[in-house]
Amino acid sequence: MPEKIIIMKLYLSLLSISCALIVGASAVQADTLDLETATILDLQKAYNAGLSSEKVVSVYLQRIAAYDQKGPKLNTVISLNNNALATAKALDAERKSKGPRSLLHGVPILVKDNFDTSDMPTTGGSKALKDSTPMYDAFTIKKLRAAGAIIIAKTNLDEFARGGTGTSSLGGQTLNPYNLKKIPGGSSAGSGAGIAALFGQVALGTETGSSIRQPSSKNNLVGFSPSQGLVSRQGIIPISITYDRAGPMARSVTDAAIVMSIMAGTDAADLFTLASLGKVPTDNYLGALKKDGLKGARIGVLRDLFGKEKADKPAVELIEAALATLKEQGATIIDPLDPGVDLWATLRDTNAGTGEYKQAINAYFAARGSATPVKNLSELIASGGYLGRLKKNYMESDAVGEMTYNADYIGRYKGKQVIRERMMALMQEWQLDAVVYPFETKPARTIAEAAPDAGETVVDNERNNRTPGGGNRLSTVSGLPTIVVPVGFNTDGVGVSLEILGKLYDEATIVRLAYAYEQAAPHRKLPATTPLLGIEKIEF
Repeated sequence: MPEKIIIMKLYLSLLSISCALIVGASAVQADTLDLETATILDLQKAYNAGLSSEKVVSVYLQRIAAYDQKGPKLNTVISLNNNALATAKALDAERKSKGPRSLLHGVPILVKDNFDTSDMPTTGGSKALKDSTPMYDAFTIKKLRAAGAIIIAKTNLDEFARGGTGTSSLGGQTLNPYNLKKIPGGSSAGSGAGIAALFGQVALGTETGSSIRQPSSKNNLVGFSPSQGLVSRQGIIPISITYDRAGPMARSVTDAAIVMSIMAGTDAADLFTLASLGKVPTDNYLGALKKDGLKGARIGVLRDLFGKEKADKPAVELIEAALATLKEQGATIIDPLDPGVDLWATLRDTNAGTGEYKQAINAYFAARGSATPVKNLSELIASGGYLGRLKKNYMESDAVGEMTYNADYIGRYKGKQVIRERMMALMQEWQLDAVVYPFETKPARTIAEAAPDAGETVVDNERNNRTPGGGNRLSTVSGLPTIVVPVGFNTDGVGVSLEILGKLYDEATIVRLAYAYEQAAPHRKLPATTPLLGIEKIEF
């Protein structure tokens, strides 16, 4: 009996030692962050567990080096931030001593090169502003930096955001990583192609027409265009006083929502933002990230915005599958929803932004200060530092007179208000959470097809937008918030998106619906032209 007791005690002792060794081994096993699938929430979890943002920035910079001017040569970057690694290192030290500033602490971002940055040139893609650095950050850039975000690069765009092909005199032609012969969408082309190719965690875009949503759709991304007035336009090279918006472009709804929540806020330099008082989220929209967010939702389908030609059919089939998913996830679908007007024609006839360009760009140059190489639109034209195909647009805009009493301009502006009121009333009448439709069902044009014909202006060149199925302008005109989410790929390999439009300042609802759809039907994938380098799974 004593021998049995001794043997039992020895066994228990060995078992205890073995368990201790197993637990110890588990505690020191490396954790891994997969950048291909990681959200900002995943990044923060990894940072809190010991991963450095300096390491993450390094990996993104290595991918830019491999694929932007080498490999497929996507041409997404106009300028790199040479201080990105040093900034990341400083933020890592700050995290250890004080904790994170926000969910964006240490998060690497790409910034479209029409946002003013006080430590990097802001060129709008124009040779006329090459190497010209503003004195101050744009309001949104200041907010993002204060939250701990790290700018790693300024991205290429359609010059001064005038176009939809991703071409500038300074940056050249951005390529679509999913099909190098097709346009990447514009004007936020570099932001779209860059995030798709895994060059940063999230990007900033702007739109006057559909320049956040178009490159997001074509690059298999989530694009988030806010209610007019939720996000300041101060310090962003403008086109229009009444149409311009800024927002995030990301690989997930989670990332787009978090960045939007930081960008939002009132700014005395942009009086439109006063309308958003009390509308800015206090929880980073995290409360809207619900997997069952479609359950009980009421969603209307605007069939007027579907393409009806043979070329539209493959994309329409993807949208139909997405609608079926919404229903499967518990949403009530009102299909079709009658808007009560010829929606496409009405949207086409309300463009008032062109008449505002001269006033908007001249005010921007004046605010930028004496160091700017050109001081107004006339000097820009005289400089010759821009794409030749833009000259006709600039000359026409420079010839525009005072718009205050211009009857055509006033009528178009009033039409914009009518569309907003009609959509708000329609959603109220049917008790809808949102309305949905394809962003675009027409196949993407090739870069060769998108080149303007002789004498054709960039505005005239939007050939895909002349009939239903082209990039639609409902959110543009109404100023209502919208998110595009991927639903798959067209036959040419270019992305197709469902657009979800909500009520004014009800961003939380469209975030909820978009997130629930994304979780039920994920369609993100890395482009074949920019494969993994073997560094994207970071051990820490």
